[in-house]
Amino acid sequence: MSQFIPFNTIDINYLTTQLEQKITNVHNIVAAIEASPISTWQTVVAPIHASLYELNFTWGIAEHLQSVKDSPELRELHEKYQPIVTDLYVNLGQNQRLYQHTQAVKDQEYSNLNAEQQKVLDNDLRDFRLSGITLENDKQQEYKQIQTKTSELKTKFDHNVLDATDSYVKYVTLDELAGVHADSIAMYKAQAEQANADGYKITLHMPNYLPIMQYASNRELRCELYQAYVTRASELSMDGKFDNSPIIRQILELRSQKANLLDFKTYANYSLYTKMAETPEQVLDFLYQLAHKSRVYAEHDLNELRTFAQQLDGISELQAWDLAYYSEKLQEQKYSYSSNDLKQYFPLPKAFIGLFGLIKQLYQVEFVANPTMPNWHSDVSSYDVMQQGKLIGHIYFDLYAREGKQSGAWMNSAQNRSMDNGEARLPIAYIICNFTKPIGTKPSLLSFDDVQTLFHEMGHGLHHLLTTIDNSAIAGINGVEWDAVELPSQFMEYFTWDYAILRTITAHVDTGAELPAELFAKVLAARHYQSGLQMLRQLEFAIFDLKLHGEYNSNTANYLQLLNQVRQEISVLQAPEYNRFANSFGHIFAGGYAAGYYSYKWAEVLACDVFSRFDGKSGAELSALGTQFCQTILSQGSLRPMMENFKTLMGREPQIEALIKYSGMH
Repeated sequence: MSQFIPFNTIDINYLTTQLEQKITNVHNIVAAIEASPISTWQTVVAPIHASLYELNFTWGIAEHLQSVKDSPELRELHEKYQPIVTDLYVNLGQNQRLYQHTQAVKDQEYSNLNAEQQKVLDNDLRDFRLSGITLENDKQQEYKQIQTKTSELKTKFDHNVLDATDSYVKYVTLDELAGVHADSIAMYKAQAEQANADGYKITLHMPNYLPIMQYASNRELRCELYQAYVTRASELSMDGKFDNSPIIRQILELRSQKANLLDFKTYANYSLYTKMAETPEQVLDFLYQLAHKSRVYAEHDLNELRTFAQQLDGISELQAWDLAYYSEKLQEQKYSYSSNDLKQYFPLPKAFIGLFGLIKQLYQVEFVANPTMPNWHSDVSSYDVMQQGKLIGHIYFDLYAREGKQSGAWMNSAQNRSMDNGEARLPIAYIICNFTKPIGTKPSLLSFDDVQTLFHEMGHGLHHLLTTIDNSAIAGINGVEWDAVELPSQFMEYFTWDYAILRTITAHVDTGAELPAELFAKVLAARHYQSGLQMLRQLEFAIFDLKLHGEYNSNTANYLQLLNQVRQEISVLQAPEYNRFANSFGHIFAGGYAAGYYSYKWAEVLACDVFSRFDGKSGAELSALGTQFCQTILSQGSLRPMMENFKTLMGREPQIEALIKYSGMH
């Protein structure tokens, strides 16, 4: 019997009580282990992991709710308990008695443990080292303060971005929205009505922002919105009320101190210690190699766009706020379709049916709607996950943008698979996106990018749900090297380019017709449209991130100067002087991608390489390959290094050629 999270009754009191109980329980377990003369898996490792599982479960609910329905009460709870939880983990990592017990289990019992237990134990001992177990007392205190302070600053960074995004509102007339499509205009109108205001209300949330940048012929409006968007959470927005600049400097300084304490040359070296890549130099070499191959394509993309804007509207100097608009117009001219035409074929309910059909074919997995699962918002839908008639997990989907919800898209664990300690728990996943809401009787229509986002997050979800590992610490995506964790998600994205699969997820919103082969041929022809510019954009972020956490000195240098240097080196169109992209770069300042943003490209090499085996396959052959992929990659958690899993599947090491091919640069 599955025990669901009681989202319909969870309130601050519930979370507070649960957190207090779980934290006390961890302390009691630790005290008992410290006092025990016995060092075995059952007396040391199993109980500590079981108690941390319980705590992480409750803390995960609090963090999840804050990201999908932010409130002052949740923030207060988060701000109160974050330092407590961080402190608890730091204390565990620096607990000498616990370390001695764990080392003793390794020395005395290791050969009698199964492969999963051995891996958990090895990870625990590695994490002790990374928590400063070998440091002197005063250095351990310093490490503790660094962890607590960094944790608080990351939360504050996130809050500032969310608040800066929420606080911008602009009301416009219908005339000012010339060129914008009817469904977006209906959304702006509905937002104004909801606010009891006349006209059309625009915010900086992505479903509001993007249609203006892509379709509004009003250049001043595009310029104003672009400036508001790229200066969010900086000294240039909202009178600097939500400025992340000092937070960025503090985070970088603290990370550098932490790396030095642990005897790593830089934070980048520390970050790579648990990843597939070995050194920052190796990663930079990889990134610059891609940049070099992409540059000629990016220059061609930009020159083509400049010429087009000049011919169409006499634009003598293309600006950052013109890129999306003229890219869209040029795409329509070159390939005779617009993103908006394409959108009409992707109503969300139909996309779901097709996605579920593909997953069934690949992994014999079915999704059965389960409306009895309590949820946190009326937008949420939930499903049981069945494999060959057996219940293997559950999944929640929360797919529409709204106020108080963080932007972007992500998969997160609501519950990890765990069969340790005699109690079976099934994995539960959250898939969170920010698509446009349905309006009236009209369903949400997905852009092709949205479709790829949905497939991408579902790839992460499957990695979490299809695990067969019994120890939660290494089940699903837990413990998987950060630069390999995007492999399953990017792999899923490639299926959106297969017409046999794509037609199953399409039905025109008015006629019900599936995506015509002629329109798909145009989409396919446009597949590599501006891929040079897109590749360089990702590489700019990745190189900036790695350099920022490498030789860069936060005391003597300016992160904006570094960003501009990287841009001058990599980018073919320079951003305006006021661009403060870094101030809302949550991936590296609030998320887990510090000195790891390169992971997207690194994992893309793996994903393309694997997908090249699946490309064009169908029927039984596709199912057989899906089974292989599931057995060697998706089900394995972090039991073995990803390189080992990859070589088992492919029979060789990864090769960059597939990425170059699928990016249209060969």
